[in-house]
Amino acid sequence: MKPKHALILLPFFASLFSPAFADFGDADFSEELFKDGPKSYHDAWCRKIRNKCRVRFQGSGMWVEGQGGIQASQYIKYRNDQDGREHYNYITYRAKNGRIKQALFLFSKDKAQRNFVKALFRWKKQDSLPYPNFRFPNSQGPQDTQGRDKGLNPYDNPPITDWSKKTREIDEMCDSRVHRNNPLCRSYR
Repeated sequence: MKPKHALILLPFFASLFSPAFADFGDADFSEELFKDGPKSYHDAWCRKIRNKCRVRFQGSGMWVEGQGGIQASQYIKYRNDQDGREHYNYITYRAKNGRIKQALFLFSKDKAQRNFVKALFRWKKQDSLPYPNFRFPNSQGPQDTQGRDKGLNPYDNPPITDWSKKTREIDEMCDSRVHRNNPLCRSYR
C-alpha cells in the first residue's frame, strides 16, 4: 500500500477504535452495579403462612434476614407446589454439617412468586447481567423509585456482609402511623 493511501485510510481505522462510540451515555448501567452478582430481596412467609421473613440474594449468598442462609455451592435443588393461591417453594440444600435439609418459602401473590423464582434461578446461575425489561426491586418501571423502596434497594446500597442484620422490623414499624415521627423512622426514610 502506498503511503498516500495509508494516510487517507488512517482516520477511518482510528474511528473504529475511538472511545466516542464506545458507550450509550445515559442508557448505560454503571460498571459497579453488577459486579457483586445478582441482588434482590423478597418478602415471604417462612415455613408457615403469616410467619413473615425477608429473603435476600446477593452474590453467592441466599439468606433469611436475621436468621442465616446458604452459599450457592450448598444448593441442591428446587421444587414448588401450589395450593389455592399459596405458592410453596422448597429449597433443598446441604447444611454446613453435611446433612441434607429443606427450607420452605411461601407467597400468596403471583407476581411476588414469579419475581422470587426469577431471582432464585439467576442466583443459581450466578447471572448478574441485566435481563430484558430490567427493573430495580420495588420499581414501577424505568423511572426512579421515588423513595418507595424505603432505602432497601440492594443496588443502591453496599453489599451486606452481616446476615443477622434485619431491615423488615424497621420497615414495618415505620409504616405505622404511631411511629411516623420517630427519629429512627425519619432517618430511615
